[in-house]
Amino acid sequence: MSLFNKWWDAANALDRPSMEELLDDSFIFVRHNTGEKMTKNEFIDYLMTGVRDQVKSKARRLIYENDEIIVSHSILDGPAGRNAVMLVRVVKDGKITRMESGATPLSLQ
Repeated sequence: MSLFNKWWDAANALDRPSMEELLDDSFIFVRHNTGEKMTKNEFIDYLMTGVRDQVKSKARRLIYENDEIIVSHSILDGPAGRNAVMLVRVVKDGKITRMESGATPLSLQ
């Protein structure tokens, strides 16, 4: 199974041990719009709050994945409105070391 799918399954199941295994200890998450950064534990703690239950993901698709990078796109509907979201994950030694988001607000048509 690809790292992309392993992460999706672990995050949706709120499987903390699996998420910890898939993220490198040096992991950093960066929000493009604020520059806010989260460490591995901060990011997993955030996911464990149930925030994913507040957001519906549609049209999720993997654009590209290899040993060094994962690029995906989806439409997210949630408290922040409807957004087209691009996620780029840097991979090293089979673990995600960095994840950066880019979001474009969409109208609710």
